[in-house]
This record gives sequence, structure tokens and C-alpha cells, in this order.
Amino acid sequence: MKRLFSVLLLLAFCVTSFAQNQGYGYPMDLKPVSFSSTYGELRRNHFHAGLDWRTGGHNGEPLKAIKAGYVCRISVSPVGYGNALYIQHPDGTMSVYGHMDHFRSDIAARVRQEQYKNKSWRVYFELEPHEFPLEKGEVFGYSGNTGSSGGPHLHMEIRTDGDNLPLNYLASGVYKIEDHKSPVINKVGFYAFEDSTSIPQVRRIQMISNPDKFKGTVEVSDKFYIAIDAVDYMEGTTGRLAVERYTVMLDGEKVFEFKVGDVPYSDGKYFACLVQQGESGRDLLKTWCVPNNGLTYKIQSVNDGIISLEDGDVHTLKIVVADCFGNASSCSFKIHKDSSIKVYDPADMTGLFAALWYAPTIYSRDGMTMKIEPASLNASAYLKCEKVGKESPAMGVYSDIWHLGEEDIHLQKRIRVRFDTGRVPEELRDKAYIVQKDAKGGTSYAGNDPVEGGIEASCRFGTYYVSVDTIAPRLWPRVEDGATLPANGRFSVEAVDDESGVSTFEALWDGEWILSQLHNGRIQFYPDGSHQTGQMHTVEVTAADHCGNSTQIIFDVKY
Repeated sequence: MKRLFSVLLLLAFCVTSFAQNQGYGYPMDLKPVSFSSTYGELRRNHFHAGLDWRTGGHNGEPLKAIKAGYVCRISVSPVGYGNALYIQHPDGTMSVYGHMDHFRSDIAARVRQEQYKNKSWRVYFELEPHEFPLEKGEVFGYSGNTGSSGGPHLHMEIRTDGDNLPLNYLASGVYKIEDHKSPVINKVGFYAFEDSTSIPQVRRIQMISNPDKFKGTVEVSDKFYIAIDAVDYMEGTTGRLAVERYTVMLDGEKVFEFKVGDVPYSDGKYFACLVQQGESGRDLLKTWCVPNNGLTYKIQSVNDGIISLEDGDVHTLKIVVADCFGNASSCSFKIHKDSSIKVYDPADMTGLFAALWYAPTIYSRDGMTMKIEPASLNASAYLKCEKVGKESPAMGVYSDIWHLGEEDIHLQKRIRVRFDTGRVPEELRDKAYIVQKDAKGGTSYAGNDPVEGGIEASCRFGTYYVSVDTIAPRLWPRVEDGATLPANGRFSVEAVDDESGVSTFEALWDGEWILSQLHNGRIQFYPDGSHQTGQMHTVEVTAADHCGNSTQIIFDVKY
């Protein structure tokens, strides 16, 4: 009966609201509107499914419902969108607001109720339509910098109902933004390509900066592709924004075109297939359509974007890039085939092994096994798998050190790495874990899933070995024992583990669970009005690392 009442209330609310709210409002009053990031940017690690609205470099900007609706979902997480709120609208769309600093007080109370119910800082839950109906322009929270955010801003998406498709809503004209700036082509790379075997080979021929000023002729191999570093700009922002359409023409004939449009979440992971990583770390869009690219339906290409010259004549290659408002820029090159340009030297293949993108690959040697599932690679490749260090128990290394693949090769699925633990003393084997070593010598926990005779972890390509962790985490409060807390009651405890890292923690206030979160090596506590004030309270904190070593501290605070 309660649910029927909720549905009837929603229908009545929707009919009234829909008639009064035909257009979308702005999520903030800040003017002029500007963005730090836009839909569909080239990012290897994730798909950017919305707009990042600038907030003037500060937190706390009031956020408003862009259309009437109701709060249908809330998410709180130390990563991803951080504090996020979802509004369902009567027209079948949903708006999403990420990286919020905090929610409106009544919504925050509902979130806290869910956190205490689940005894978890991290929550994700649905709400009934009657709980928080919103009028267009009604404030529901405040902008921030929570989750995986590099600075204060609002990440906002508009999704369709049912299929949960994130819309490219700036390109769709939801907001009338004045923009007369054209994209800029910063660099164009030319790459030799060889596919006479089942494993394609690639080598950079030339990278041209400021291509609009280039006057020479580019010598290319028999087969090649190009990669384009282009960004868009808008009035009122210095942000490097996404290009909507890339077009490449050879002697006036289109040989490649990619248009972003609307991209389902299921296909967003394939943006990595479009990327050619530049030497400076910049991501370029490449014309080569790799075989595991699930975005080919958005691409028009000849020969999968691989360009072949059949003669020794000089040809013209033209590149056009455009933003979602139709502003465009172009550059042209004279190109000429030089058959002496080779992709690779056979001597370079020493120590490499073939991995086919569509088939499973297993490499096993000297107590280490690497497994690659089908469709993990974007294209078949020759991979390097080599020992780069030896066992050294005195240094905490209980296996050979292995370098697997190359870090710049993107994986759609992680590889599975297994190490035998026979070299670990028997009394320490339950403390063994796999270490990842980065290029600067830093180390981090990769995993320690037990298997017969060893341990496994899901990894990216990189450098790995086995170590052991017998040392418990270190805990120390950021307040003195018996200290009086500030008015908001907040305080923290440092939680540090130099080996496998802190995995779990439990925080109690006078023996009862209290809202707290572990973030960046610090446990933050959030006492509130439900906790008795004006007296001493006992705080207990227990933390464990990934190898089961644990520490507990007990201290008192006055609140």
C-alpha cells in the first residue's frame, strides 16, 4: 500500500512538474558557465561521460536540480564520484551530480541513517519518490572535491531512462553555450605499420609539432597510420576540452572519421582502443582500428584506418577536427612513400613472445606464471617477459623479480600473475604477498589470493615479486589522550603500513560503531548529535593489513 501511494504521489507530482518545467536549468548560479573537461575526452583509464563544470576553484557552491524530479539514488565513496546524487526526471532522463562536498541537511541525515544501518561509510542506495521530491532550481547539496577528483568542480551527467545511456548533452543542445573557438591540432604522429604475420608491428616514423606550420614532405612506409593530438577550447575557460569529430582525407577522399556522439557505458572502456600514447604522456587519437575496438560502429574507415600508398607520387593528407558546435580546424601534409622504411629489426624480437588478442596466453617459467584471457589485449602483440632481479630474502624478496609486458599497453581485463611460494620459509607463507614495483622504485600491494603451492593476483603489466609482511600497521591519534574535540567533533587517527598496506579497520565509540572513513592513510571520525556531549568518551580503533597483522589503540576524548 505504501508503494502504491508513492507511485500515485509521483505521478501527480510529475504531471504538475512536467507542465511547469519544459527546459533544463543550470546546476549552479556561477556565471559565466565554463568547463574544465567535456564528454568523451581521450582517457586511457576511463570514459568521461559528462561535463566537469568549473566552480571557481572552491567548494560549497549550491547545487540545484536542473529539472523537477526526485532523488532516486545516492552514492558515497572515497573514490569514483565521491558524494554523488541522482535525480530522476519525469521526461525519462536522470541527472547525476558527482564529487559533492556535502548534501542538504535532511538528505545528509538520510545518508547517515543508511551508513549506520550498514555500518559502512561507503553506501549506495535507492530512494522512494516521496522521500525527496525536488522542484526545478531547488538546492539539494553543495559542490566539492570528493572521490577521484583532482580539484573542486561539479561532474554532471544526463542519462536516459531504461538503458542508462549517458548523453553528450552539450552536443545535443541542452544548453545554449556561446562558443566560436575552433579546436587546435597540436601534433600529428606518423607510424609505420606491418601486419604480414598475425602480430602487427608499429614504429613511429615522425612526430610533427605545430603541424599547421609544417612545409616539408613526410616520408612514410608502405603502410602507415596517423595519430592526432587535438584539443578544443571555449570562451571563458582555459580547459583543454574534447574534440567531437576527427576526419582524415587522402587526396580528397575520406579514409577515416570518428565522431563521439552518445556512448553507452558498456562501450566507454573501448576509448582506450582509440588512444596512441605520446612520448610526453599526451593521448593522441589514432586512425588504426585495432581488432578489439568496440567503437567501430562510430568509425568510418578504409582498411581499418591503415593507409597504403601504391605509387611513388606525392599525395596530400588532410586532417579536419571539429567541436560539437561545428567550429573546425585543419592541416595538410604532403606525403611520399619510402619503401626503405622498416617497422622493426628481427634482432629486436629476441626474448619476446607472441600474445594473440583473441586467444588465451600463458607464460610460465621458474616459479612464475602469467595468464592473459582472450580479449584482454586491444591487439595482438609481442610481449617482453624477463627477470630483472634475483631472490634476496635479506631485502624482503622471496622470488625472482619479473617484468611482464609494457606498462603503456592497455588491458581490457587484468592479467593473472601467480608465484610459487616454495622459497618462502614455511612459517612465513601465510604472510606472503605479491609486490608491484613502479618505475621510480616505489612498491605497493598487488594481491595474495591463495592457490595450491603459491599465491595469485590480478595485475596490469609491470614489475612483480613476492615479499612477506609480519609487521602490523601503526596507529596514532591526531589528538592528545583526553583532549577536548572541536565543536564539530571531527578528529582523525593516522593509519600507516609500510608493507602490504592497511586493508580493513574498525572504529568504536564507547563500544558502539561510529561513522568513520579511511582515506589517504588517515581514519576520519564523524561524531554527531546522536552522541552524548559534555563528557569523556572511549575510542577504540583496530586496523589490519592485507596479510592479517593487526593493531589496536584505545584513547579518550571529550565531546
